[in-house]
Amino acid sequence: MEETKIHDPEPFILNIMDREDIFNRLHRLKPDTAAVFGKMSAQHMVEHLLLLVSISSEKRPEKLYFREEKAEKFKSFTIYSDREMMVGFRAPMIPETPGPLSFDSLSAAIDQLRTELDDFDLFFRDHPSAKPVNPVMGPLDHGEWIIFHNKHFTHHFKQFNLLNRAGSSS
Repeated sequence: MEETKIHDPEPFILNIMDREDIFNRLHRLKPDTAAVFGKMSAQHMVEHLLLLVSISSEKRPEKLYFREEKAEKFKSFTIYSDREMMVGFRAPMIPETPGPLSFDSLSAAIDQLRTELDDFDLFFRDHPSAKPVNPVMGPLDHGEWIIFHNKHFTHHFKQFNLLNRAGSSS
C-alpha cells in the first residue's frame, strides 16, 4: 500500500499590493504591543519597514554591503526560494539595538509607510527598468523588490502577531 504524503500548506505571505489588508493589520498595533521576537518596538518595526521601502524607490539610496557572490546567495535564498526570512538576521546597516524613533507616534509612522508604498508604486511606474540597490542582495528589479517586501513585511508582521485571520480584509 502506498503511503500518502501530507504536505504542509505553503506559508502565508503578505502581498504589499493589497494595501487594505496591510493597513488593516497595522492599525491593530498599539505602541506597547510586545514583539514575539527581536528587540524592536511596534513603532521601530514600522519605521524599519518604511526605511526599506524608501530604499527600494531610491529615495534613500544604499550601497551593497557584501561581495557580489555573497549578495547573490542572499538573493537566491530570499527572492528565488519559498523560504521565509530568518529570525535573527540583521542587515549590516541596521544597528544592533533600535535607535531613537523618527516619528512622534506609531500612527504617524504608519501614515508615512503608506506614503512610502505609494512612492514605490510611482517610482516604478516612471522608471520600470530601474534596479535600486538592496544593501544585502544588490540591484533588484520591481518584481524582485515586491517579493522582498512581501517576505519582509510577513517576517515583521509575524514578529508582532499580525498574521492571524482577524487582520484579514476578506
